[in-house]
Amino acid sequence: MTSHICTRCGFQNQVTVWQCYQCGAALNSIDRYSVWRKNSVLIMTRQALLPDRCIKCNEPGEQKLKRNLSWHHPAFYLLVFAGPLFYVVLAMFMRKTATIEIGLCENHSAMRRRDIAFTWGLGLLSIGSFFFAVQFEDLTFAGIGSLLILSTAIYGIVRIKMVTPTKIDERFIWLKGCNGDYLTAFPEWRA
Repeated sequence: MTSHICTRCGFQNQVTVWQCYQCGAALNSIDRYSVWRKNSVLIMTRQALLPDRCIKCNEPGEQKLKRNLSWHHPAFYLLVFAGPLFYVVLAMFMRKTATIEIGLCENHSAMRRRDIAFTWGLGLLSIGSFFFAVQFEDLTFAGIGSLLILSTAIYGIVRIKMVTPTKIDERFIWLKGCNGDYLTAFPEWRA
């Protein structure tokens, strides 16, 4: 197993930690050969550690956000026409998964919390609309509730997701949604 040696105290830390267990110093050592860029896509090995910078604006990262990513080949979306349940079951078995940690600045972290709260609010409003539809026996509230559910799903998917995997295989993860200045810190992908 790979480890990080703290440059301050020399303690040997696990590869998954960001701070030295012994002295508390930040472990910002990035293997420059494990993260690359190709146009607007970040490519990293599964074991790579991303720098303590905001992935959205390249400012110093105040917070680490753990992301559990999953991806399957886009051709599987055609299975929806064979039946949504068939697609869901097959996609669950055929997907590739990875876990990464990305940095966020205080501003983008606060925006994400706000977007999560707003999404929950929209979801609760949709439930309330259906309650009023039943209570007052008025289909207008059911229509409003249906629109609110759709709005909740779209807003949540678009605003809360920080990065999107474009491909995951046994060795690498391809991500889109990173700031251009953030990407320039990495060498160009040559494969």
